[in-house]
Amino acid sequence: MEKRKWYFEKIWILLFISFLWIELTFHVITFHTLWELSVIRIILFSLVGSLFLSFLFSLFPFPYSRIGILVMVLFVSIYTIAQLGFDNFMGNYMSLNAATDGAGRVGDYVIEFIRYIKPTYYLCLLPFVILIILLFWKKEWFSYERWNWKHFGVIATIFILLHVVSLGTLHLEWFQNKNQIKSNKELYQEPTLIELSLRQFGTIRFLWRDIVYMIMPGGAEEIPIVDVPEEEIPEPVEPDYNRVIDDTEWIKKMEAETDPVMKNLDEYFLSQPITPKNEMTGMFKGKNLILIMVEAFDMSAIHEEVTPTLYRLSQEGWYFDHYYTPKYSCTTGESEFIGLTSIIPLSTVCTPNTYRNNLYTEAIFSLFNQSNYYSSSYHNWTDEFYERKTIHRNMGSSFFYNHADLNIERVNGWPSDLDMMEKAIPHFIDNTPFFSFMITSSTHFPYDIDSTVVNKNWDKVKNLPYSMKMKRYLAKASELDQGIEYLLNSLEEKGILDDTVIVIFGDHHPLKMELSYLNEASSIDRYEDFNEDRLPFIIYNHGMEAKTISKTSSTFDIVPTLANLFDLEYDPRKYIGKDIFSDEETTVIFTNGSWITDKAMYFSSSGKYKALVDDLEEDYITQTNQKVKNWFTVSEQVLKKDYFRYR
Repeated sequence: MEKRKWYFEKIWILLFISFLWIELTFHVITFHTLWELSVIRIILFSLVGSLFLSFLFSLFPFPYSRIGILVMVLFVSIYTIAQLGFDNFMGNYMSLNAATDGAGRVGDYVIEFIRYIKPTYYLCLLPFVILIILLFWKKEWFSYERWNWKHFGVIATIFILLHVVSLGTLHLEWFQNKNQIKSNKELYQEPTLIELSLRQFGTIRFLWRDIVYMIMPGGAEEIPIVDVPEEEIPEPVEPDYNRVIDDTEWIKKMEAETDPVMKNLDEYFLSQPITPKNEMTGMFKGKNLILIMVEAFDMSAIHEEVTPTLYRLSQEGWYFDHYYTPKYSCTTGESEFIGLTSIIPLSTVCTPNTYRNNLYTEAIFSLFNQSNYYSSSYHNWTDEFYERKTIHRNMGSSFFYNHADLNIERVNGWPSDLDMMEKAIPHFIDNTPFFSFMITSSTHFPYDIDSTVVNKNWDKVKNLPYSMKMKRYLAKASELDQGIEYLLNSLEEKGILDDTVIVIFGDHHPLKMELSYLNEASSIDRYEDFNEDRLPFIIYNHGMEAKTISKTSSTFDIVPTLANLFDLEYDPRKYIGKDIFSDEETTVIFTNGSWITDKAMYFSSSGKYKALVDDLEEDYITQTNQKVKNWFTVSEQVLKKDYFRYR
């Protein structure tokens, strides 16, 4: 075979410039800077990747290698644009594994998705356009000379040196942000914190590591996860708030365990403090519970005139004004999963689908079942996105009713939440005590077109001083409000309103809604810090004392908080979240490793933090990062080992 010399080197130059342009364009658009050390690593990775591919392409005749080069650059460009679009569309970045599972969800909105690709994203295609011109109209530039083994040796040496240097940056301290939740070396091995991985390695190397991790996902069990707290939570003497749990059988299973990962999990959970009871324990003991996850439940949906019932509940119940709903890879399904289990989803898959066959004995359904409640769940849409029939059963729901089971009326756009309430309530209202989980859909996007629900409620919103999108969203929220009103009236007519607690949380903020529009109807700046994901959380029981609760909290805290309020038999050590009314610190955990507590906010991508108190301990950020890292590891191993099936 005739070897090509200058042909190879010119391909290397073109591929390197192409990859570097794509990488830097992504970095500037996403992180708004090029002045950071990770860019040096990305340049080195671009040199290594382009060198390797150039050698491969140079082994083929020019017409074939030309096609290969164009296909490769086009693929990388489209992948990078897809990452940018996915973030703008869904609010986070994608792993190939999760994207494959979620293809149907995005596929149903492909036109909508394309509309969310900003013109600047197409700058990633510029190298592809230039390469077409060069490779087809400047072919003479690629004339080549013969090379020998000496020349090949020089190229191989350069490749090895560049590769070693680029990987060496993963170990150098001055390339490592000391506040980073995972070291660069750990992140390279397991790129599960996607945004941080993209920032440290670039899109092309992240894509490669993502593929490797999909094929060989091992290594998590080697990470030490035992985290013995330095300070035990004090147990008040009077009144007696001791929560006594007999660990005898658990310890026997741990001692007999031969699987090191399972044993490590046992050690971790047993090392955690048992949150004591408190003055709120058993406040709702024996009452019914209706837990409602509202689609796109934003604080702007609570409007005195348009949604008077929601407004009433927020004013007469407990309103949590520092509550957050972190978005994970498949937003609705994983917010639901967190709210029912208090487990961190895996960022590389759509967790409720991938791990639907696990047994979740610590899920909220199972806890209520142990107290002889009738547990059931309801949704007014199909099972096309999430396999709720399976996972709800494995969480303890006696039956999951979807739109077909409830005979929900088909309309233009998303169906009516009022219709769902009318159809669902008869299934549980006579089965006291009951725990009912309801998932609404009326407030689902799109907000830039009309629908049956919008048109029905348009007169209520048409004169509001908001954008058209915001008016449509509030028109949809009005339908939700009517459903909640119908629910309250039904409970009152049955004579069980006082004996029923209603809890409302959201799966995410209104997607495809510009923050500038949300700001029109918000009392806080939605651009600031994590306020995009700051949503309402309401607990209501007729006749309760109204209050606003400002302790930082999130979807992770729902299960332990409700378990304590209803005095259910539960082990608080088995949940990532905490009882909001306890003295334990609650932590909002985002998919990229960022977090919020009452003391600080940590921004994982940049490694920076914002103190919320004047006396923040010197090592607080480092210690909290370690806890969050442990929680990610624990959750991953619990899911992969189906831990609660055996414990």
